Amino acid sequence: MLDNRYATFALLCKNKSYTKTARALFITQPAVSQQIKSLEGELQLKLVEYHHPRLEITSAGEQLAHFIETTQHQEDKLLTQLRQPISTTNLKFGVTHSVSILIAPALIQNWRKKYHNIQCIVSNTRDILSQIDEGTLDFAVLEGNFDKHAYGSQIITHEKFVAVTRSSNPLTNQKNLALEKVLSEPLLLREEGSGTRSIFTDWASSFNIYKEDFAQVLELGSSTGIIKLLEATGVSFMYQSLVQAELESKKLALLKIQGLDLTRPISLVYAKDSFFENEYRQLF
Repeated sequence: MLDNRYATFALLCKNKSYTKTARALFITQPAVSQQIKSLEGELQLKLVEYHHPRLEITSAGEQLAHFIETTQHQEDKLLTQLRQPISTTNLKFGVTHSVSILIAPALIQNWRKKYHNIQCIVSNTRDILSQIDEGTLDFAVLEGNFDKHAYGSQIITHEKFVAVTRSSNPLTNQKNLALEKVLSEPLLLREEGSGTRSIFTDWASSFNIYKEDFAQVLELGSSTGIIKLLEATGVSFMYQSLVQAELESKKLALLKIQGLDLTRPISLVYAKDSFFENEYRQLF
């Protein structure tokens, strides 16, 4: 367990103020300063720098603060499990919008007997990774790109990434369609930070094509909204499982675009070197 100096330092990193930190902890400002200096001395690291009137956290300090946040979350979770029967423990995990449709309901159903309270947070990849960094999520299930050196992870399954449009679009009759031929269509995209958006933009850029090259760009905050709008206009790029029902009912159709042969992993992602790594992996 980390001593109080680490908690004081983590709070200082959030407040960027000795005065605010002292007030929050009900101690004096010199006491805060003394704890930080003691911590720096023990670790032999410079954690903060004061450039009047601003307090700046060093690179080493930022990394330590991140470690403290994730460690504190794991400590709280462990103590909860030790104090309560396993059947009454809580689980808080994050999923992207695509995953919330693809597999989240089945996952929650499988975990109902193991956890008393289950909370599923739906957001984009960037926001979810940020919450893992802050220690507010146990883990996440993501389909987007992430730094595999910065997190622990395990591939759960794979999903095919496809181009989709309305069934009446004449472009659906063409084979080996060049991406340039689709530029006259409105492009329906998820918001910045979305995993599916990142996959599309990375792939399209390999052909030197960008979203601005399309006739129109429409950004929506959910895959469900995009799928509904696709029945009337535009093209979009997403996981085939998301539109399987619409493809079978012929409301939507696939575009056979040259070079679009992408399969992406759906991954379990958690804080690197998490104490609960084995528990999380055994859930899948």
